[in-house]
Amino acid sequence: MKTIHELVKDWGGFEKLVAALHETGDVTVEHNAHLVGRSGATRQIDVLLRHKQGLYEHLVVVECKYWNAAVERLHVDALATTVKEVGAAKGVIFSTKGFQSGAVTQAAHDNIELFTVRELTDEEWGLPGKVVNLFLQVNAVSVGNPQLLGTFSFSGFEPRNPSLNIIIGNPDSDSRTPMFKEGDPERTLEEYLSRIARESAAKFYPSRPVAFRNGSHDGKLLLRGKVSVAPKAPIRIEVNGGIIMVPRVEFDVGLVVNQSRIVIDRSSSYLFAFAVEDCVRDRAAYVTKKSSEAVTVIEPIAVPDSMNSDDVVKNGSLISVWVKGFESFDQFAGLSYGQLVEA
Repeated sequence: MKTIHELVKDWGGFEKLVAALHETGDVTVEHNAHLVGRSGATRQIDVLLRHKQGLYEHLVVVECKYWNAAVERLHVDALATTVKEVGAAKGVIFSTKGFQSGAVTQAAHDNIELFTVRELTDEEWGLPGKVVNLFLQVNAVSVGNPQLLGTFSFSGFEPRNPSLNIIIGNPDSDSRTPMFKEGDPERTLEEYLSRIARESAAKFYPSRPVAFRNGSHDGKLLLRGKVSVAPKAPIRIEVNGGIIMVPRVEFDVGLVVNQSRIVIDRSSSYLFAFAVEDCVRDRAAYVTKKSSEAVTVIEPIAVPDSMNSDDVVKNGSLISVWVKGFESFDQFAGLSYGQLVEA
């Protein structure tokens, strides 16, 4: 969709735009019409609207002012004279630069309508505005190389085999090692390490939009980090008929960041979408026409007074989503710790 000044290059273009604004299907619209007045003189009308209702026809005379300054009072007087001359029911002036206060006062007296055509504000489109420009990052975590350090057992509670094969990241073959750690809700070592891995990954990578080397904002990042956990009291693990106490756990965390840029132009389906301000009655309306529709739609603008821009996502913001499952750690094998690379 083009802006007003992209659509309109001169006064003739503005007249055609104003004519299109009235193509609602309720009236007949004529551009550059000519009417013979009561004095016998021919009057040129920028846009003439004919509204037929039963046996009667009502004429509305529209003048279009594509100027660099506000419309003055004398132009309202001139239109009021034209309305009387041609026997019209109403006179209207459209402007892109508004109206002087004297023109508004005179228009209210002469029953002339005054409208300013302007672009819709971000609030009128609905924040964050006509174009929505956001970043989406879908983050997935991986756990690799878990090591239980400094383990010991109490006499009489030694397991038959103290070795463990901890697997995290494959729902079909994940291990489940019973664990007790005071103050934590997890009941298996794998659940505990999974939570720590997610918390650590969020600290390793402060979420922010990324520009990739090729200039795109769509791509994939990999990050590998090292985690060491030493709780105040050792973790108690039940394994192979015995109990192992674990003072410290170390493991690697891999983070996959898939970033996409989301750009939505909310005006893309419209031929035009403008605000038309009624300068006499101090109200405004949406005037829109979609590419797929034959008629123009006019609806009142009602922006909630309670709208708070602080509560709305701003353009350029990042939406970060964390995937519930885990990635395979194989893709991180060749990375150095703390190294953020494009995949």
